[in-house]
Amino acid sequence: MCHEIPGRSLFSNDGDEIQMSEISLMPNPVSDPLALFSSVTLHGLTSSDDGECSITLNREQSFPAKRFSADEEGRAPVGEQQWDAISPPADGLHADLQITDQLGEGRMGQVFAARLVSLKKSIHGETLPAAYIPLPSQFCIKLAKPEYIRSLAREAWFYEQLSKEDGNPGAVTPVCFGFFTRQLPNNVHLRSWSSVKIKPEKPSDVPEGEEPNYDLLVDDEEGEYRHFDDERRSHLDSPWHLKQWKARTDRSPFVGILITERLGAQMPTEYSPPRGMGLRRRLPEEVRTELLMLLDDLNAVGIVHGDIKFDNILSRVSESWLSSEVCPRHKQVHTWRLVDFDRSFKYDPANPIDSWYLSTVQNYEADDICYQ
Repeated sequence: MCHEIPGRSLFSNDGDEIQMSEISLMPNPVSDPLALFSSVTLHGLTSSDDGECSITLNREQSFPAKRFSADEEGRAPVGEQQWDAISPPADGLHADLQITDQLGEGRMGQVFAARLVSLKKSIHGETLPAAYIPLPSQFCIKLAKPEYIRSLAREAWFYEQLSKEDGNPGAVTPVCFGFFTRQLPNNVHLRSWSSVKIKPEKPSDVPEGEEPNYDLLVDDEEGEYRHFDDERRSHLDSPWHLKQWKARTDRSPFVGILITERLGAQMPTEYSPPRGMGLRRRLPEEVRTELLMLLDDLNAVGIVHGDIKFDNILSRVSESWLSSEVCPRHKQVHTWRLVDFDRSFKYDPANPIDSWYLSTVQNYEADDICYQ
């Protein structure tokens, strides 16, 4: 989709004015942010034996989940569901991003803020003017720890699932620009990996001398109760499937990042109830209503977040780079957004048993949210 930007003078990075007739049609990222970038270069994150260096990553396919069902009859999905991973754009733009700050660290990754340095038609293509396309002033880079890149590939798939819902990008979650990876060259080092604070605990049942696989997903096991692959090749043939990934363990570490717009602060701690007190008892009614609307949006596409807590509820930013942030289901702009979908699972919302049961479970769990 394209649109014109009338009445605006555009300038290249060298300050030369560009005639509107030269680039009067401009891609609209709001229609499909996941189709915008084919590759990115990060500055300020890596170093080599010769000093600081940059690293370029290419867009990668996400990892589809199996279908979860609480239906004891184990019936097949109702109708055709869009479960496949979105194919990476073949001719997308290239972005140069400068890391500006580390925002935090979680179980599976480290989170950084970044700003756009330059935008190009391709990795080696011409540089585009800053006003070529509306973009957020800051990006959020979620860098997977080396043990958890499969989890990040799975999280990216859930953002894709939400993006398939018309009008949803940026309404319920931060706008996502995709999942990017590359094999880490032998002479290149990720500095932040040496300062990881939250390290995985080695399972007690792993034999001495054997390296454990920390990055196990809930649906990895064959015949896992209530998880069905429905013989979907997008899951079974994925490079992130456990069988495929085990065959890649002789390679050097893979770098994986998820790029979204940067959101605001976490839900204030004054909203946090004492441990054991439910969401209903302490949250202001308007905030609780808002969160339940966000969960309603997830339930509509068959997603159970699986890790609802205050850390994973962030405020929207005030800048309006999007053409619209209005939630198509509730006809309003939500104040909050949900993040961190690495522990989520998906069901068939057209199955009445799953839709009723799992939406009820998700709303019940939200009522017992505690700050952690």
